[in-house]
Amino acid sequence: MSDIPNETPVAATGSFEPMRFDHVALSVASIAISRRFYADVLGFVIEEDSFALPAHEIDGLILLNAQGVRIELFQRKGSTPGRVGHPTDSALTHGYFQFALGVADIHATFGRVVAAGAKPVLSPRVAPDGRALFAFIADPDGNLIEFLQRPEPGAPTSPQTMG
Repeated sequence: MSDIPNETPVAATGSFEPMRFDHVALSVASIAISRRFYADVLGFVIEEDSFALPAHEIDGLILLNAQGVRIELFQRKGSTPGRVGHPTDSALTHGYFQFALGVADIHATFGRVVAAGAKPVLSPRVAPDGRALFAFIADPDGNLIEFLQRPEPGAPTSPQTMG
């Protein structure tokens, strides 16, 4: 018996349909500002023309990077900023609080994007697993973006040997 109230048990099926991550969607104050940030700082390009949901006063745009990561930007009239801050503080709110991009050289990537205007949140450091390196920046709306440098398969496990 679970101690989580109102938890509905889920029966395991024994087989799972293959799935892959498709995209992350972000609510932003300005499509134009966010498009420039994701294009100029992180290298995303427009995948689809902008779209609109007029009944909800929403404008949107889909961006894509060279590795196939998609980001949907949504601008809705009347939206308000969410919680902005340190990653551990953001974990106090249920739901989205970050997304991560894998990088080959975390120090070079972090330095480049901060120099290009990204807000630094946490500089590169050893991840809790003791093997990977991670860092955080924030986009113009305060959405947290983690950079993660995992060790190459078969590489020494010491993070000091990376980057």
